[in-house]
Amino acid sequence: MFQKLKKDFLAENSHLYLDEIRTRNYKSFRHFSIVGLSISIAMLLFSLLFKKIITFNMEFLIFACYFICMIYFEKVIEKKNIKHITLIFYIAVTPVMIMAILIGTFLDTTEPSITIMIFICVLPLFILDKPWRIFLYITIIALVYCICCYIAKDFDLFMEDFIDIVAFYILAIGVNFFILKDRLENVENYIKVREKSEIDPLTGIYNRGIGAEKITKLINQKVYGAFCIFDIDNFKHINDTYGHSCGDEVLQEIANVTRTCLSNNDVFFRMGGDEFIIYSVGCVDELQYKKAIDNLYEKIRAIKISSINNEHINISLGCCIFNEKTTDYNKLYKYSDKALYESKSKGKGRDTLVFLNDSINCLLS
Repeated sequence: MFQKLKKDFLAENSHLYLDEIRTRNYKSFRHFSIVGLSISIAMLLFSLLFKKIITFNMEFLIFACYFICMIYFEKVIEKKNIKHITLIFYIAVTPVMIMAILIGTFLDTTEPSITIMIFICVLPLFILDKPWRIFLYITIIALVYCICCYIAKDFDLFMEDFIDIVAFYILAIGVNFFILKDRLENVENYIKVREKSEIDPLTGIYNRGIGAEKITKLINQKVYGAFCIFDIDNFKHINDTYGHSCGDEVLQEIANVTRTCLSNNDVFFRMGGDEFIIYSVGCVDELQYKKAIDNLYEKIRAIKISSINNEHINISLGCCIFNEKTTDYNKLYKYSDKALYESKSKGKGRDTLVFLNDSINCLLS
């Protein structure tokens, strides 16, 4: 029981789905900004209508202006693709918390606080993060409030607010812990389901849909590299002679060997049938990449599979360097497919590299 609570509190597996957490925090940041602006405007209008009841007109105006700035900043985050969205979220929420502390202490020294009590329970719910970090954040805010309250108010009113903040603090910790636990489990389950839909069940590598999506994303981000298509020579002969189960074994072995030649940043997926695609991040020199391709080619030729009587496995490859001369996924595929056709036309068991310059597409065999 204790170990389970500890694991949930530390969220030890959250690093496995960090990208999804960032995506959700980005969306939540937007929602937080819109909700905050809407409430600020509503309270500002309400305070103008009932001046005798609510006297914090300027504070609500400041809130409204701040949330407008957050909405604008959210657009900047989207354009710059900032990875530290969770930290930015904490920083963005902090001024709101500080204003709530001021409203409940130095700006109103005669009345019990309520704004900060609600905020420490509600605002952290917008942030998806490890529970212990939320716990630490809430603790710091509560301590700062207690110090300000002690300085600003008389002792009796301070004690009244202190009892309230302790009660709301316990509530905030409990609510945030259990809600965060469920939200993180939801993310983990979502990632597991998504990965199953993204993985080719036979080879264990990416399938066509997600592979093309990942390469397109890299292209849009101007992450240069080499795009390579390869397929297995005489694969139909293997299937017809030894059976489809042996053909599947060949596909699996080739996928396994190819993965050992790639870095973690590279994208590798099965296009369909016996056709595979590799996107090698950072490989922009055609001669250097040719050496890497030759290494892959030789490792695949060295594969021995007893079920096909240890026949040599050959592949044909066509490659294209993505640089400032190429613009999209379709062009990369077109050039690489052309190179693959050129490779096969020269005789199977060859690899051909296409690289772009100002005037021609060069073929390197």
